[in-house]
Amino acid sequence: MPDCLTKEERDRKLVQIAHSYTDLTEADIQILLDVSHALPSIGNLESGDTYINILTRNGESMVAAQYRHPDCDLYKRDVIGEVEKKEDEPAVYRALEHGIPGRGLIGIIDNRKIVVRHTVSPIFNVQQKVIGSLTYEYLNSGADTEPIRIVNKEGKAAFFDSKINQLISNLQEGFLICDEAGICTFANARAEELYQKAGHPESLIGRRYEELDLTGRYSQEEIMAGGTWKQEVQTDRYVLEENISAIRENGVYQGILVILRDKTKIRQMEDEIAYRAALIHEVHHRVKNNLQTIISLVGLEAAQKKDAEVKAFAKTITGYIRSMSMTYDLLAHTGAEAVDLKTMLAQIIDCVLESWSVRGCRIRVDITGDDLELPEHVASTVALIVNELVTNSIKYAFCDREEGSIFLTIEKGEEYSWVTVRDDGCGIDEKSGDRSGKGLGLKLVDSLVKSSLKGTLTIECGEGTAVRFSVFH
Repeated sequence: MPDCLTKEERDRKLVQIAHSYTDLTEADIQILLDVSHALPSIGNLESGDTYINILTRNGESMVAAQYRHPDCDLYKRDVIGEVEKKEDEPAVYRALEHGIPGRGLIGIIDNRKIVVRHTVSPIFNVQQKVIGSLTYEYLNSGADTEPIRIVNKEGKAAFFDSKINQLISNLQEGFLICDEAGICTFANARAEELYQKAGHPESLIGRRYEELDLTGRYSQEEIMAGGTWKQEVQTDRYVLEENISAIRENGVYQGILVILRDKTKIRQMEDEIAYRAALIHEVHHRVKNNLQTIISLVGLEAAQKKDAEVKAFAKTITGYIRSMSMTYDLLAHTGAEAVDLKTMLAQIIDCVLESWSVRGCRIRVDITGDDLELPEHVASTVALIVNELVTNSIKYAFCDREEGSIFLTIEKGEEYSWVTVRDDGCGIDEKSGDRSGKGLGLKLVDSLVKSSLKGTLTIECGEGTAVRFSVFH
């Protein structure tokens, strides 16, 4: 038979049991009363019985509140005040003793006469101490995988068809339900906690939706029209995500569901990531400036020297440093963590052409191939290598020529990519491995490729020279 107790009778019984068998404070008892007022709403959602249990001074689980659904009514009687054994209701004891929820678990009730499935959630007070447990219960199907769904003959809200157990047991999300008149009829403990963080210290039960709307953006009329809304609510200390949707039964508006999530920690992590990104950007900018300072100092010192070899050495060194500086310049300007290789190579070419020139010879440079982004440490090494190869081509490949061409090609692979620097100049001395006859340039390149890029280097001589090296990324 349906639950015949009035709200006042349920309240009176709960208060009497709490005073007689527990040491709960008046504030704790009030929380239990608030939850008990939601028992009919929870039971009606999926046609099950709902209970509140408390732990007595003797460590026993006692039923303090009950709602008997007319289509379920497992006990067929009022069980308020009865003690449940631990072997029959282990999930209830886990919730009461350890604050651990359980979903879709098997229990044996009424002196081992009825096998049921139930979902149990601990009830916490403001100090996060367990003061009771909330149980939603329905008959077991006999299978371990899927419980029987006792369908209300008059229908039920489609949204809760598959969500009610999850919502009740997941205390990380707060949820509340307003009826068709916009009055809050149920709010779990997490919802109360999150609303307090948003500046609503009062109890949620019985309040109108307009009072509970954290932003005032959506009226009840807009929600009734249909749709789902997601919005963020920010206070001085917290960031909450609020999801609002209409509850409908057979297309008829039945109320409002509000789900709250605390996103404060996520936002704090996002802010930390943004701070670190800004810090890295500043480091890149300062490194670039320091390298530019070194270039200026080397240039000033070289200008005071008359020795041609010293001047040439200073020019080579500043070329290396300038290539590295370009990597950090790109990172500082884009704010990215990787460097676009084509953009970097174009800047290196401009710099090398400005620093080194062959009198009477026009040099054309062409960059083609795949788009490729490289991390900072890899890009700076590639910059040094390309600087050396292009410098060698400009200095030695086009003697006694009126024009010459240098071709840079990028081939992108899954683990390795390849960069080829080719010119149509006079070729190199295959024995020494260098046009200058000293062999130092390509030895430096080979060392950088193998040690820093974990790649390989090949040289092809013929009508010009092609140097191809791989980059592991």
